[in-house]
Amino acid sequence: MKKITLILIALITVGCSDSDPKDKYIALECIEFSDYKTMTVMDKDSKTFEVYTVKTRSDDSTIVGPENITTSGTYIEEGDHHYLYTWDLETFEELNSIAPIYDDEIVDVCSFMGQSLPLPQWKIDRRDFSASGKELDFLCEPYWSGYEKLDCKVIDVPRDYLASKKDKNIF
Repeated sequence: MKKITLILIALITVGCSDSDPKDKYIALECIEFSDYKTMTVMDKDSKTFEVYTVKTRSDDSTIVGPENITTSGTYIEEGDHHYLYTWDLETFEELNSIAPIYDDEIVDVCSFMGQSLPLPQWKIDRRDFSASGKELDFLCEPYWSGYEKLDCKVIDVPRDYLASKKDKNIF
């Protein structure tokens, strides 16, 4: 009986270790503009996410794809139906230097009050793909904006994303 148990444990262990790398990720595809869509890929193990853009027209020379991650950070499953995303500091600083995330007046008030700017957050309802973002009021108090319906769907993890991770020896 002990031999059978050991063999079963060994088989289960081998079977689990050869799991498909796609099982490690969740991918959302959202239509942003008529010529572009965004991919949000979440790593279930590290609870991190990356967002990149994909062209839908071939006559544009803009660099898109997993080699050009635009936003990254961490996520948690909040409640029964939401993913809560928080930008990492590097994403915030880079995008804020290109186009300010918060109004200058709010930044000045927060600086005057000695408060640092919070990292941007948003959440998506997994049932209907409605989203809400965290805003700052004039007292530097964060609040959630109203929910807006997004044109998103859960998809298989894109092959180009998996290939980019494999090339970086992440698997």
